[in-house]
Amino acid sequence: MGLTERAHDLFGYRLGARDGSAGHVHDLYFDDRRWLVRYLVVDVRHGLASRRVLISPVCVRGTDADARRFDVALSRDQVRLGPDVDTDRPVSRQHEIALHEYYGIPFYWTHGDDVTPRGGADPHLRSMRAVRGYTVIGGDTAVGHVADFLVDCGTWAVSDVVVARRRWMASPRQTVPVSAIARVSWVGKAVYLDGHAVARTA
Repeated sequence: MGLTERAHDLFGYRLGARDGSAGHVHDLYFDDRRWLVRYLVVDVRHGLASRRVLISPVCVRGTDADARRFDVALSRDQVRLGPDVDTDRPVSRQHEIALHEYYGIPFYWTHGDDVTPRGGADPHLRSMRAVRGYTVIGGDTAVGHVADFLVDCGTWAVSDVVVARRRWMASPRQTVPVSAIARVSWVGKAVYLDGHAVARTA
């Protein structure tokens, strides 16, 4: 287990490569079946150009919360030249293939899933920035909206969803364990709770 942080607080963390600073975290992509962070989306600059690349959490070797920095076992060039991400589309298994080829890491879906990657987008892998604001539904009632996620920076597991009853900053907030989430609807922009979900004060 590692440091547990709200995802929103992790946005903006710098990446400390072996030879210096290598950009900052713009987003986190997670798998809503396993509730694990699969990629850090890192904003990198080279001269006047800026692009976003995918970095596997496997590459993170340490977290410095005071400095707001992730230390990675990569060089700045490895980060800068990493697999590109199109932030307007869902992350696909083609991106996973690119990561495997570039960093030499294993495919995550080979444990109990199809071994052969398929084309097209993976509907279970999405942006935390995009899911913030989704309506949270318990039974037939809207109970609030997704305000944030709690992420363990050691295991990269998502433990809870932070739910706000209203949309202003001072709105009361509660946490719901991911085990209580029945499904996430990308079409309906909603998170559905199971019938026994219990919220805790955030």
